[in-house]
Amino acid sequence: MRRAWLGLLLLTLPAWAADPSLADEQQAQVEALRGEVAGQIQLQAFDLLDELVHGWTQQPPFPLDTAVVLAEVSVPVGFGSGLQALVENHFAALAINNPRTRVKLVHCPQCTASVVHSGARGTIIARGVDQPEALARAGALTASRHALFLDFEAEGASLVLRTRITSLEPALPIVYARTLSTSTSSAALLRSGERLKSAAEARQEYLEALQGRGTFVVPLRLGVRTYASGDGTVRVPPFLWLQLGAEAALSQARAWTASFSVGASWAPQLHTGLLVQTRISRLLSGSVASLTHPDVYAYVGGSIISISGQSALLFRDRVPDLQDVLAGTQGTAPRTTFGAIQVGLEVRVKNRIAAGAYLESMPTMNNAPALGTYLDTGILQFQSVGAEVSFCF
Repeated sequence: MRRAWLGLLLLTLPAWAADPSLADEQQAQVEALRGEVAGQIQLQAFDLLDELVHGWTQQPPFPLDTAVVLAEVSVPVGFGSGLQALVENHFAALAINNPRTRVKLVHCPQCTASVVHSGARGTIIARGVDQPEALARAGALTASRHALFLDFEAEGASLVLRTRITSLEPALPIVYARTLSTSTSSAALLRSGERLKSAAEARQEYLEALQGRGTFVVPLRLGVRTYASGDGTVRVPPFLWLQLGAEAALSQARAWTASFSVGASWAPQLHTGLLVQTRISRLLSGSVASLTHPDVYAYVGGSIISISGQSALLFRDRVPDLQDVLAGTQGTAPRTTFGAIQVGLEVRVKNRIAAGAYLESMPTMNNAPALGTYLDTGILQFQSVGAEVSFCF
């Protein structure tokens, strides 16, 4: 990768010398390429750190929680302190968010500062981590007795991470060492720093998510319908409905779905209701249903509703007369059957939980004295407003 960038730079040098007006354009292209290479190097470095810390969560380098000072982070020549700072920040976040590693980062100013050590053989000026004996004499090893070194090197198109943990003793013995390369390790996709996982685990979760997007689901809906008041003398009580049915996706993208369901409603001494409903829905929030974000659907539905009981008298285009009252006293429950049209919106989360609201029009009830109108479009009068929560299986 670095060789490709240098080769392009050498090829453009003659053009810059021959035509100064072309120099700015060529330089802009080289800078753009340099930025792209730097971005790829950064992502590769993050992947290697993720792989390192994930390995620590599976096999910690220490049996108990151990204080470790981050002694050094080295990056390929040419990337400077910018990449070094990004690597330090990312590694610190990984260490803090994954306590199972047993590695506890601690602050040790003397470990990275220059330390002067004088003895019979002379005076030595070096970093504290390179002079454990001087740190011990100064009493600076109370917090940590281990140092961590992270060395990144670019080798061709690959990035190599060499990790060493040394004990802060005069001989600086290595207690842990591991080398990772982008050419031999698999980047664990679809993971975050708070919940590291291997590439195999990430792939399994991805497959499980896809398998959850089956063609058919069984929605269980709990809804409530409220009705606009008509003449004000009588008010239709809200109806609670429980519906169960089947829904089919008309494409793998779930941009269109169709469903069929049956439902029931019951209120003591008031009514017993049954309905049969069909719907067709269209995805509004994108062209494909999302695995990670809520989806918004618009739908149109049609229902046949049958109400039996005293509440059925309210769904008629006339005021109850004496004959209706006598039928009720003789044990014959009044019954009303009518059709309805629904227009609504529904928000779904991972195709498992949904919440929606809708307007309902009952064309045969336009003249019912007990029913008013929430919205009159001139073509349809919507006498009812409903809301529901769905659980899909």
